Amino acid sequence: MKGLAMKQFFKSKEKLWVPLIIVAFAVLLVTPQLFTRKVILGSDSVFHYNRFYEDAMQLKNGNFSYFLSLYGFQQSGRIVNALYGPFFAYLQGGLVLISGTWFRYQIVSRILLHILAESSMYALLKQCKVKTTIALSLGLLYATTFSIQYWTMRQGFSSWGAALLPFCFIPAIRYIFYQKVEPIRLALSMALIFQVHVLSALMLVMMYIPFYLYTFVTLSVAKKKETFLQVFIAVILFLLLTVNVWLILLYLRGTNHLLDPFINREIGKNGIDGTARYWLYTPISLMVLLVLQFVYAILNWKKLAKWKKILHFIYFVFFFLSTGLFPWQYLVENGNTFAELIQFPFRFFVPATILLLAITGLTVTRFVNWRKSIAVLLFAFAGIGLIQNMMDTTDRVKTAAQDGELITIVKHTYVEGDYQTISLTMNDSDLSQFLNLVVKPTPDYVPIYGTIGKQNTYDLYYENIVTNQKAEKLLEDGYLVLTWQAAEGEKMNLPIVVYKDSILTLNGKELDKDDYNLSTIGTPTVSSQEGHNKLVLSYNEPGWLFVALLTPIIVLAVICLQCLYTKINIKKVTTR
Repeated sequence: MKGLAMKQFFKSKEKLWVPLIIVAFAVLLVTPQLFTRKVILGSDSVFHYNRFYEDAMQLKNGNFSYFLSLYGFQQSGRIVNALYGPFFAYLQGGLVLISGTWFRYQIVSRILLHILAESSMYALLKQCKVKTTIALSLGLLYATTFSIQYWTMRQGFSSWGAALLPFCFIPAIRYIFYQKVEPIRLALSMALIFQVHVLSALMLVMMYIPFYLYTFVTLSVAKKKETFLQVFIAVILFLLLTVNVWLILLYLRGTNHLLDPFINREIGKNGIDGTARYWLYTPISLMVLLVLQFVYAILNWKKLAKWKKILHFIYFVFFFLSTGLFPWQYLVENGNTFAELIQFPFRFFVPATILLLAITGLTVTRFVNWRKSIAVLLFAFAGIGLIQNMMDTTDRVKTAAQDGELITIVKHTYVEGDYQTISLTMNDSDLSQFLNLVVKPTPDYVPIYGTIGKQNTYDLYYENIVTNQKAEKLLEDGYLVLTWQAAEGEKMNLPIVVYKDSILTLNGKELDKDDYNLSTIGTPTVSSQEGHNKLVLSYNEPGWLFVALLTPIIVLAVICLQCLYTKINIKKVTTR
């Protein structure tokens, strides 16, 4: 009786101690930065910080432009956030605004990311009927993997998708257990990941398909019809919840020739068996689990339930895709669009990591007599991951200080100022200082006019926009305004990007397409009048934009109200 009472006590306290451990572990992971008060800047930091600065300033000043960049990206008027998780970008912008400095933003965003990743993995494992201590330990371990620490070291945005993926995989697990599609849960899961990171959404679909197909073929005809209807409802809900992303993506690509992110011509080298081996041993305990689980699967394959074999199969497929053994190099060399989109094979190790931890949780839960000892071991594995991450971040900070480079100066990265100067900007409330001193002219999504040929689009962007200082930029009534002095008829190449629906008004006159010339990346050259010149850049937003932005919010509100109504009714029935 005493043992039962203790068990019930700990179960009742689970809702308290589990979140406390999750938060504490998330904070511990950032302690090296808290103590050193230094930031870690990776290869993607400039691009994403520009995105979030843009939305932070729009929120602060009330100058909203869903399409044009009015503050970030050298105030170039280019379109980025509308094509890259627009709603989530505003959330990140709000976080930047609240944080006040880039250093505080990096700390707060890391803590939130860790909490999200730990909670997400914990929720998935609990749905898999994994015991609390094992689910929690694996959740903590997940936060120490490079899938999540990619944001710490490189500011790789896929980490945010990786943090949500376990939670969004729950509908597949529930479908296996209950053989019933839950359209609202499925639609919300897909919409959530799609609103944050489209490539992660693609990987989630790849994770879903084998599970749903396996169960679907075993159903009766009547059950298949019901399942098909539920999936159809989920798809419709998903489309409504994400209309602000896919419709605008189709609209912009349909009206402009947009420059896609760069194609990695050496993709075959960037697998976890090549230049990205660190994904395997971050932390080293992940490698141990990988080897142990592989051995266990080989020895016990025949004993595994069919759905667990499917889980293993998906895991092995993603693991294989994350290596150079898959013919990525051949596909890119032959112009395969999917391979060009992927860019780096190591991205497939994110779902492989999630599936490995899920399989591990399912496996060790079976060992009832050893469960407590295994839980202790897994917490030790998480501890090893914590220590390894703390050492890695400390080393990264020390190396940056010793080398005198806060951000590695590689090709297409331009830095004005020394290590100390850049460090000071990271703690300055003027967020624009860092973005002015550190520039990476990533030209993603600029419109292309004519043919690129052998021209380097990074260099074109740097020359036409970054270093083009002939015109002064300011904001006037929410519009981007350029002013300059010139002689009569002088040709002026302006450092802004023009899309099909961009509107240029020069000295009070709206220009026709024939009134200016466009460079390869869409910067306009106009004829000046003598003396003072003023050009206003605006955008002719489509009439359906407001509906596209409002629809996901309305649909989400209706779903929440419906769920609340159902929950209240169930509670009334159970209390009668």
